[in-house]
Amino acid sequence: MKSITAEKLRLEYEPVAILWSNTKPAGALQIKPHGQTCIMPYFAQVATKGRTAVFDRESYGCPGARAGLGFGNGYYDAFGGAGVDFMSAFFVKGAESSRNPEAYCATVQHIPEQERAKFLHGERLHKDTEKAKRFMTADLPITDIAEKYVIFTPLSKVNPGEDPVVVVFLADPLQITGLVTLVGAVREGTDPVRVPPMAACQQIGAFVYDEAKKDHPRAVLGYTDLAARANVGKTIPEKMFTFAVPFSLYQEMEAEAKDGVFDGPIWKGLTGEAVTGGKS
Repeated sequence: MKSITAEKLRLEYEPVAILWSNTKPAGALQIKPHGQTCIMPYFAQVATKGRTAVFDRESYGCPGARAGLGFGNGYYDAFGGAGVDFMSAFFVKGAESSRNPEAYCATVQHIPEQERAKFLHGERLHKDTEKAKRFMTADLPITDIAEKYVIFTPLSKVNPGEDPVVVVFLADPLQITGLVTLVGAVREGTDPVRVPPMAACQQIGAFVYDEAKKDHPRAVLGYTDLAARANVGKTIPEKMFTFAVPFSLYQEMEAEAKDGVFDGPIWKGLTGEAVTGGKS
């Protein structure tokens, strides 16, 4: 599947398609069953190296990624049943925020050593544990897909007749500006882009799935996740962000991109392209 939008943006990296499937792609990257890890380095391999990655209910990386990928809510039974209470403290100031610091620290001892400091001191994503609990139990949109696998693959590898659920652009600030402008051109209103300050995997998955359920879905700006950036490192350049859209919105963008903002003199001036034709 070829993207007019990506071509006119002159993206450094090909867009990533997210698909739901009951067929496991051959040769795909996959996390070991029950392995605890961030899935964004796998996304990075797909986006920058052209690999394919696959996830299922035994290999989804972490509780947040389970929700991000669409395998239900992973927080209730996280870390051997420590669950929402443990995660709500982790999302604030770790042991300091826990109602039972001794039990919290005991759970942390079962986490790989290189990750323990982060868990002991917390990610500090929420001001208090009540807000963190609301995020996990009420605010985070949850999808529990019927299919067995979630697949990340370069858009060009999507077969004819196969529709992705999500298309993810990896773009620099100027390209993000162009994408926001393009979405604003096809979407009514003044809020065409959603920016949830949550996990990077949820910004390309759960929140986009939620938008896909709407009559007029929005785009989701992401990779504002500090932990994901730390885990991915320099595989994805620091200047990049993700811009994820439901497939129906992607199709609207493609139609507009044939002769839209990227063909106008302002965009061409910003990108150093020659402006031809037209009247003064």
